[in-house]
Amino acid sequence: MTVDVDPPIPSNPNPKIVTDGVANLLRLFSKYAIRATFFVPAVVAEKFPEIMENIVEHRHEVACHGLKHDPKEAALSFHEELHIIKNATEIIQSTAGIRPVGFRAPLFNVNENCWRALQKNDYIYDSSVVCFRLYRNHKILFTSKPFFLPVPEISEKCSLIEIPVSANPFLAFPLGGAYLRIFGLRWSNLGIRINFLFRNIVVFYIHPKDVDPRTKGRSWWWYKNTGNCMKLLEEVIKYAKQKGANFVTAYELAKSFLGDTSCP
Repeated sequence: MTVDVDPPIPSNPNPKIVTDGVANLLRLFSKYAIRATFFVPAVVAEKFPEIMENIVEHRHEVACHGLKHDPKEAALSFHEELHIIKNATEIIQSTAGIRPVGFRAPLFNVNENCWRALQKNDYIYDSSVVCFRLYRNHKILFTSKPFFLPVPEISEKCSLIEIPVSANPFLAFPLGGAYLRIFGLRWSNLGIRINFLFRNIVVFYIHPKDVDPRTKGRSWWWYKNTGNCMKLLEEVIKYAKQKGANFVTAYELAKSFLGDTSCP
């Protein structure tokens, strides 16, 4: 289970959507003894230090979700990426007291320069690729399992792992987020069941704004079913547990992968 703690959207800047959304998710995860990974942009960590404190107190993983959550900031030149990743890492570490080792690009928009910059900043894994060959048009091997990123400077050292975000093979969009709200419980559970049938790891994601009924925006995409999403998410968790799911953090998953795999 992963959470992308996006900043308040300009059309609805109410900070309680972020703070209350995180608090509600923390309570839900505690209820079902789930350890999750929270991908936090540096701008959120700096503005809401209490969020970082709560995540750490509940023993969840804090990972990096960029600097300002700009959808283009993880797709720039190598030197620009070095600067952004370094700054974001330092800000998150200063507020959480823990140096992040995992990264997810805003809106899953990432390039090889970002991966190289992550490696230079001692990151262990990235989770920006969606497990569907046409999504964002990433020119990499299509797989649902963790793998070493096929970037020349990285693959030589085998030091950066990609943990893909899962998708439903039918109506193929990422499992979670607005897609859970729009397509509903059956669509989400079907995606989980199919992935489990093929013995795939399922990486699900959600936003605090998805589970807060105060979320509004310029289109129905932002607010449809926000009042019902917490219940949907709880049903997804119950369904996954009934199927034998074991919830771990992305870092724990990366360590497990490193323990089972050697450099190609």
